[in-house]
Amino acid sequence: MSTLEIIDLHVSIEDKQILKGVNLVMNTGEIHAIMGENGAGKSTLMKILFGLEQPTSGEILINGQPVAITSPSKAISLGIGMVHQHFMLVPSLTVAENIVLGMAPTDKSRLLVDYKKAVQIAEENASRYNLRVDPNAKVMDIPVGMKQKVEILKALVRGAKILILDEPTAVLTTQETSELFKELIALKDQGFTIVFISHKLKEIKQITDRLTTVSYTHLTLPTIYSV
Repeated sequence: MSTLEIIDLHVSIEDKQILKGVNLVMNTGEIHAIMGENGAGKSTLMKILFGLEQPTSGEILINGQPVAITSPSKAISLGIGMVHQHFMLVPSLTVAENIVLGMAPTDKSRLLVDYKKAVQIAEENASRYNLRVDPNAKVMDIPVGMKQKVEILKALVRGAKILILDEPTAVLTTQETSELFKELIALKDQGFTIVFISHKLKEIKQITDRLTTVSYTHLTLPTIYSV
């Protein structure tokens, strides 16, 4: 599993400083909250960790080794997965097809997607990570909570060890939120590093191990608290 470290990271866009002197460590097997006001730089930091934007200066280390996260595909290859607030799913495809999208197993005799194998992959990983989904359901027909599980499974199937969740409870019911928290704790117990972005302090105290706040000028060192 992976420890993620950010050292003296700066981000400027058109001479405007977005982040200044970010120093942060996210440990293996913890749920680490990132919170702050809108516009404070949370999304920018997460985009950098997933290769959607590039820092002006600074270092990112995974397990003590410097890495260059130049694209989402590079982030995925380094074991970083991200579940966006607005899901990146294809509604007309099934759950299984979405989970293996872009890496789908093929039936070599016909050069078609091996749907049976796709379902097997979905079922095996859903069972392994205790994320209950219906692999044969079309995404357009499933509830929001299950769509989020599909996004998480997509990241895990691709080898994510560091999982970034951007405002994951914003679209969930109370019951779906409670279920998600149980699933995240189970992943943490398996050694995954989970980055949890939220405005909801009550939820953060309930689910996370450490909290880092983002201001408009810098990112503070993690604040450790007892729940």
